[in-house]
Amino acid sequence: MSTPPKSLAVSLSGGGHRATLFVLGALMYLVDAKANPNVTSIASVSGGSLTNGMVGQTLNFRRTNGNEFRDRVASPLATQLANKGTLFAPLLSKVYVVILVLTGLLAIAIPAIAPAPWYVRILLFLAGLMVWGWILALRGRVCAHAFNTTLFSPNGRETKLSDVRKEDLDYIICATEFRSAQQVYFAGDFIYSYALGYGVPAQLSLARAVQASAAFPGGFPPSTLSTRQHNFTGAPPPDKGGPPEPPANMILTDGGVYDNMGDQWASGFVDRVKACDKLGRGRSAPDRLVVVNASARIPWNPFRRHLIPLLGELAALLRVNDILYINTTNVRREVIVESFDPDDPNKTTGLQSVLVQIAQSPFSVASKYAEAKTPAGARARNVLEFLKTGPSRDDWSQIVNANATVATSLSKIGSEVTARLIYQGYVVTMCNLHTFFADDYPLFPEELAIERFRALIR
Repeated sequence: MSTPPKSLAVSLSGGGHRATLFVLGALMYLVDAKANPNVTSIASVSGGSLTNGMVGQTLNFRRTNGNEFRDRVASPLATQLANKGTLFAPLLSKVYVVILVLTGLLAIAIPAIAPAPWYVRILLFLAGLMVWGWILALRGRVCAHAFNTTLFSPNGRETKLSDVRKEDLDYIICATEFRSAQQVYFAGDFIYSYALGYGVPAQLSLARAVQASAAFPGGFPPSTLSTRQHNFTGAPPPDKGGPPEPPANMILTDGGVYDNMGDQWASGFVDRVKACDKLGRGRSAPDRLVVVNASARIPWNPFRRHLIPLLGELAALLRVNDILYINTTNVRREVIVESFDPDDPNKTTGLQSVLVQIAQSPFSVASKYAEAKTPAGARARNVLEFLKTGPSRDDWSQIVNANATVATSLSKIGSEVTARLIYQGYVVTMCNLHTFFADDYPLFPEELAIERFRALIR
């Protein structure tokens, strides 16, 4: 009797358009490998949520094939990001930037030239500053409009969160709720957080959910969403982490503030169902987890700004956030790596998990296991032999360094960078999964050439 296929959860990290494209390559490989029918959930934060939302509104990932996925998801998404981007593509975004600049200049110029006493000019400046600040605070809504216009309004109709195809697969958009310091999970048939309880999507647009997931602190203000239409139930009492009274709104920021790899939905699924049995209806815990991580490296910083009073202290605070982030995520990546031994699955602690990282070349994981006289070692040697027909180690090192330093932005990034990010995501996913999870994940020699990925861009 054949062993049933392992169910698979996928998590997609943040990182702007860099992440959107890198994780797209990983999903393309899963479809080509015919592993997509085993996927039970795709959870995402920030830039990864752009890809997840695009997939969820367009097709059923479990039932698609390589040609359909390429034509309906990969090619349109790659073309949009390469040629136009998202945030600054619509006319409204361009008009908004002009208004923002003009009001800022007027806030400075009018008090400077007004024929009025000094105290009146100060009042004029403060009033202008308040108007400018109010306009600045609208940039989150402008971003949601841009996502809606560029990606989430096929045929001119706004996609609702409830329109995201669910059936036997959950597309989970993750955001961080400020007051509870916990994650909020948006899906096609529910919204859930431990502190708020279980709710329904109602008329929330997919673009608003994705924008909340991608509201990177500093780049965008927190997103405020009313809770009234979502009918939350089952919140815990205040002494167990619930709010003192039902809140009128959610205050949301980037999902990566809590979990930038998006892995917590799958890894915490069993405990989450214990807290909310509604989440378990029609769902089961996955057997495996693929974590696709496109987080940028934290580079060496000479940090000379500490010599500048006040500004230096603000820069130091931002650097502290970077240090806290990289150290917390490093620990979680180590836990994922140590959770599964491909040569002895019985030693697994938690899910059988594998990392696919933008800081890796296809040689990285295979080289680690190639010396072992084990099944994983044999598969690793197979990968290294396979890679001889493609770019060299040095060539891949250059690709990795170039991709890992692509800016975390929502602007257009050009055809070559777009193709290169998808290409790396595809090939690293292929090589890592083949090494870890045996021959269920084949090696495709034709995909070692970047030309296929360049052809996605119209």
